[in-house]
Amino acid sequence: QLRTLWQSTPAHLKVSLEEPREVTAAMMLGTLAHSVILEPDAPLPGVVIQPDEYEPLKKWTYAAKACKEWRSKQEAAGLIPLKPEEYNAVFGMAKSIAAHPFSGPMLTAGRPEVSLVTFDERNQIAVRSRVDFVGDGVDYLTDLKTTQDASPRAFEKKASSEGLHIQAALYLMLWNALAGADDHRTGFRFIVVEQKPPHAVNVFPASESFLAKGREDAARMLALYAKCHHANDWPAYAPELHELNLQRWAQDL
Repeated sequence: QLRTLWQSTPAHLKVSLEEPREVTAAMMLGTLAHSVILEPDAPLPGVVIQPDEYEPLKKWTYAAKACKEWRSKQEAAGLIPLKPEEYNAVFGMAKSIAAHPFSGPMLTAGRPEVSLVTFDERNQIAVRSRVDFVGDGVDYLTDLKTTQDASPRAFEKKASSEGLHIQAALYLMLWNALAGADDHRTGFRFIVVEQKPPHAVNVFPASESFLAKGREDAARMLALYAKCHHANDWPAYAPELHELNLQRWAQDL
């Protein structure tokens, strides 16, 4: 929620909280991958694999009435219909992460899906988060991201545009507030895996400047959220005029 607030306005956040969230195929794969990678011994949430054919010699297509009815029936039963390639992708991502020289050892010992809940006395609001993985014997917290492009250039752009510095800093702030000196953590690492073959993996330790900016923006967004929450006032853009100019790339055409 703080990342949404940082990216847009309080009004946009309020709408995102009130409207049902559309679950995309990428989000679904990410959720299933989290389950398989972080909790491999736990049963996979109910899934059903889409058949190759809906009738003999008739390739599966959701343009066909029978295919649409099949999908609706599975969803009504609480199951997640997956294409065979999507099912394979989930386990392909898990295999790549386990085989990677950095990400594999990072997830061998520790606790997955650790919830952190505390009360922010300064802003008088409850704050909660869930850390993907808290490793044993290390000084960092770990977050898993599935994406289309795990290259350093692409993920740095994604992290900068989506406010991942706020996530990293806030998780560390909450962890250290709750764990105290007994298990103080100073670092944060992102394990990033591509959803499509070859399911390439990269690991990104957050820099100190990344975390410092995250602490600054997280504090600012917490204060803004609290102000809006207590007053029940969720404004959009400030009422002012904005002079329009061409961006630099367009000026050079």
